[in-house]
Amino acid sequence: MNPVVSEWVFRHAGGCLIDTPDLPIPAHSVAWRWTATLWPEPLALDGFAALEWEHGQRGWQIPATLAAGDIIEFGITTHDPHGAPIAAATYRWYGWLHHATDLALIVHGPYAHPTDAVVAARPVIDEIRLDQLDPPGGALLSHESNTGRLNVRDRPT
Repeated sequence: MNPVVSEWVFRHAGGCLIDTPDLPIPAHSVAWRWTATLWPEPLALDGFAALEWEHGQRGWQIPATLAAGDIIEFGITTHDPHGAPIAAATYRWYGWLHHATDLALIVHGPYAHPTDAVVAARPVIDEIRLDQLDPPGGALLSHESNTGRLNVRDRPT
């Protein structure tokens, strides 16, 4: 069963993310938590590259390269006596950064897999990219209210 995706507000202060989603605590007495930025990487074994966030004074240091549309992974696991993560005791939460305010990161999630988050973030990333383009130099788009069609007309001189 997939969780319901919604907007999550994770507070930050002093460059550190101080809120994270509640993940189950593994029964083993020693657990390891992480927060990471993920992005598609076709050469990686699982299809994703990761930047693990550094521990901050409180919480996790937000990377300077974090951008709207990035996939954020929160995780917790425990290890067997040989140091390998125990899959049955590993929990992950995937979301994508919609935007940041002075007080919080607004993240859409959780998703069952980072690929689902990538697909969900794509329209926002595409919109950001398109907003960076200049309109064509010789034309303006205007809306004809009575026809509902867009008309191209010459730019006034």
